Amino acid sequence: MSKPEVYILKRNITGILEDRDFEESAREIMQVIHVQSDGRDVMMKPNVTAGAPRNSGIVTHPSFVGGLVDYFVKDCGHSPSDVYVGEATSRNTSPAQRDLNWARSGYTEMAREKRVPLIELADYGNARITPGNTVQLHNIGISRWAADDHIFYINVPKLKTHNLGVVTLCGKNQQGIMIPVVERHLCSDAWNATFGRDTKRQGREWMGVEDHEAWQRTIAHMHWDVYLACQPDFNIVEGIMGRDGNAFYLGRNFATGLVIAGYHMPSVDVVASYLMGFTIDNLVYLQVGVERGICPEHIEDIDIFSMMDGDKKKIDSLSPYRADPTFEVYRDIPADYPKKSLFDEYDPNAETFQISA
Repeated sequence: MSKPEVYILKRNITGILEDRDFEESAREIMQVIHVQSDGRDVMMKPNVTAGAPRNSGIVTHPSFVGGLVDYFVKDCGHSPSDVYVGEATSRNTSPAQRDLNWARSGYTEMAREKRVPLIELADYGNARITPGNTVQLHNIGISRWAADDHIFYINVPKLKTHNLGVVTLCGKNQQGIMIPVVERHLCSDAWNATFGRDTKRQGREWMGVEDHEAWQRTIAHMHWDVYLACQPDFNIVEGIMGRDGNAFYLGRNFATGLVIAGYHMPSVDVVASYLMGFTIDNLVYLQVGVERGICPEHIEDIDIFSMMDGDKKKIDSLSPYRADPTFEVYRDIPADYPKKSLFDEYDPNAETFQISA
């Protein structure tokens, strides 16, 4: 049986990080892999978290998605009107706030320039899927845009850490295709399933590492359940700018210059996690995937290729691609309090990237 393949592009960032670093990298790796939608319309689902600013390091950068659009339109001959960018917001989010979120994250400007539609996934209903072999979620509502066989669904997460899942990669990004939105509050649902509804999430001073890992395990099962309900056609992680910390406004940005891509989502997450500094042995999310027979047991079970000079080359060592320094997670628990000083609070009014030394 052939091994799953994962592809890495490493861009050397010198000087000020620019939009073209994102755009060109996305298009280049797609050209080398030669990704094809087989005549289907394309829907890309980036991580656009609550309208965080485009240069925050919190969201998938809009110029990266713009580079993917360029690939499908300019290299594959798609009409811009057949390439969609989708995200889902709360049912309580007003249309005006939705528009503000898109604009603040730079997606309105990108979509206008590329002439592609931005879609609110929650407006189009869902398909109820009962995949079997699930652990926490059994009847799962999946966006019609992701579940439809006539759509080429691309998962486009950000390379960053998260205060619960430890990493936010392809599996975590798929929460955004869960419809209705009220069913995708997995952090809260995992808490209730782990500790009970009567235990309040606020004030976690009591929480030890083992407690947190139990919570991680529950949400990991949920993320793999969603994967069983819907496997993306392609996955591509934007790590041109990586971010650690708690996934939101507390963290550090690093110009890692990385893009990690592949058709097999679990393998992409194994490799991306390793490049951040995590392994199957120390990441509960991947351990659960291995236990359930979804993830490769070892990174050696994956064929990994680098993109060089317009071609792909199999690589034996990932050392040149691993982040230095490696990513640190901030879990909002006492064990992590001593390293809080590592991180900066992002200034939402900043116009340029805040890059840690």
